[in-house]
Amino acid sequence: MASPLFILRQMVQRDFKSRYAGSAGGALWSLVQPLWTLLLLSWIFSVIIKFDLSGELTQNFAVYLFGGLIPWMAVNEGVQRAATCVVDNGGLVTKLRFPAELLVASVVISALIQSAIAALIYGVVLAFTGELDLAAVWLLALALPLQLGLTTGLGLFAAAVHVYFRDAVQVFTMLLNGWFYFTPIVFPLAVLPGRLREALELNPLTPLVGLYRGAFLGGALGPPAKLLPLVIAAAVALLVGVTLFRRLEGDFADEL
Repeated sequence: MASPLFILRQMVQRDFKSRYAGSAGGALWSLVQPLWTLLLLSWIFSVIIKFDLSGELTQNFAVYLFGGLIPWMAVNEGVQRAATCVVDNGGLVTKLRFPAELLVASVVISALIQSAIAALIYGVVLAFTGELDLAAVWLLALALPLQLGLTTGLGLFAAAVHVYFRDAVQVFTMLLNGWFYFTPIVFPLAVLPGRLREALELNPLTPLVGLYRGAFLGGALGPPAKLLPLVIAAAVALLVGVTLFRRLEGDFADEL
């Protein structure tokens, strides 16, 4: 029997290749979609609603915005697709002795690859505009494991719950949409009043977004305590997600 690592690699390759199979644009959509999101949000929040970026690593709103969108897209897509991956692949789960957690891992990694393409575009654009500063690129070595832990844990939890409650994916989508607007992606924390700003600093995505922006724009790590919400959330999500998934996995076949 093939090793889990080999199976996971094959699943990630299949998922990424089949993502746009049959579409005229093909893999080009992996570039078009993040750029469209960037242009749309940049227009809304730099023309209609303007934020003061004083004290931030860049004064260019599009650069500021895209730096936050990169990790968000990976987390959002990873959790949303993980939520339905077991039900969508019910045949594998019911007919084969198949480690279902690999389905979650494959879509999480595929979403990360998609995000890496966006990050590459971001880096190229920053190089042309003269804002690229890779002095702190090592921050990604902190961000990526924590991001993967958080996304995988939430994905395992969502996938397990969705097998038993098919409306759960709608709830998860609503929660993720709300999470986006409670994360400093389209606005800087400095524009918020004190208590609200302190509350949003406890959002685990706040330090994650900060790590990504710092990695590309030359920011500093800052006080290690600022990372605690992300570290704790990633650890708790992974522990709860793995525990729940393994506890319910044995009955998946009866529910699918």
